[in-house]
Amino acid sequence: MNVIAAAAVAALIAAPLSAQPAAAQVTASQAIAGTMSFEIPSLNLKGSVRPSADHRLQVVTLSLDDEPTETDVRRFRLVTSDGTYEPIGAGGGATLIIPLDRIPLDQEVGQILPSDAIVSLIRRADGVTIEAEPRGTVAFLYDVPLAAAVRSLTLPDGRVLRIAP
Repeated sequence: MNVIAAAAVAALIAAPLSAQPAAAQVTASQAIAGTMSFEIPSLNLKGSVRPSADHRLQVVTLSLDDEPTETDVRRFRLVTSDGTYEPIGAGGGATLIIPLDRIPLDQEVGQILPSDAIVSLIRRADGVTIEAEPRGTVAFLYDVPLAAAVRSLTLPDGRVLRIAP
């Protein structure tokens, strides 16, 4: 192996997962016209999320390829005709979303998906990290203005995934 190739391999191995590309594709995007229920069985916690005034909830679901993901959920930014938005919830699928502010500080909430992949959310003082195994799904919940058209999702590595209307 030549010196340049060895240096490139060493840099990839040394880079944290959050700096490595997240291979993903949008599999669904849906507007929710009212409240969205959630449940965290391990914490015996149930509730619902409501959009803020003159807003709606928007769920975007991604299918992950062969790479794991470990990054701050705020790096999955939804781009609309009205601006850019950070997630207010996340989980292993559209029906598994947990509001980020309901995860206890310094705790982890995990989900085992039908594919046997594991998705975990860890809340710390500086934010919430999502960890997802390869070939899993992740979904994010956004609070967006009613009139905003959803355009794309910006991934942590900077790639932009177009969302069909």
